[in-house]
Amino acid sequence: MIISSQGFGHYTDGINNQDLGIEHDKMLLLLDGCTAAKYSDSGVRLFGQLFSRKGDCDSLEKFEDNVKSVFDDIIRLSARYYATREELEKDFIMENLLFTIIACFETEDKYVVKLFGDGYIVTQNVKGLISYIKFAYGKCPPYFAYRYCQTAPINFQTNDFKTFIFDKKSFSKVLIASDGLMPIAKGAFRDLDTGIATGNFSLLETLIREQRMRFFDDVTILTFGGKN
Repeated sequence: MIISSQGFGHYTDGINNQDLGIEHDKMLLLLDGCTAAKYSDSGVRLFGQLFSRKGDCDSLEKFEDNVKSVFDDIIRLSARYYATREELEKDFIMENLLFTIIACFETEDKYVVKLFGDGYIVTQNVKGLISYIKFAYGKCPPYFAYRYCQTAPINFQTNDFKTFIFDKKSFSKVLIASDGLMPIAKGAFRDLDTGIATGNFSLLETLIREQRMRFFDDVTILTFGGKN
């Protein structure tokens, strides 16, 4: 199930929802565009559409190679419209392709999360305890697109996906979320916590929209299952 709500700060500033959630049988994919990148909302939708057209897009084993393949294709095809590599990086890659990538895969006995950028992993253990795992890098997360930018800091050009494995014997539920989840993670909304714990995500979506003014950034949550 996918819950996505435009941040109130983005609404007042006239910025589109820069998050995109995609759901497949074995994979959940979350893309969270960089607010400072002018067209990141377009970039996440272009990438998401092309990635989903791969026949093996929900393959855990091929995921990282598939991400690179789609980036390679987009940048190669776009390069013809820019006179120099510098223009391609500055005016296309940096304005369109800066976004967090978080994927969650469900197998028979575990959940596997692949993460590149900032955001949250939310877990519920078999005793019902909910935990929020936060990934934050200030104003400059290590986006995958920096691998294609010679002007990006060298440590960003060489970053890899982080991989997290959650055994189903210990964890009954794993969610992925954009960094707009912060007000919930900080404990500001007990009812929203309850929505996660009970799997009542329709209620959770309603509560987020009712409290929209308290979410400055876009918030998107993806989970396998959940009550409609």
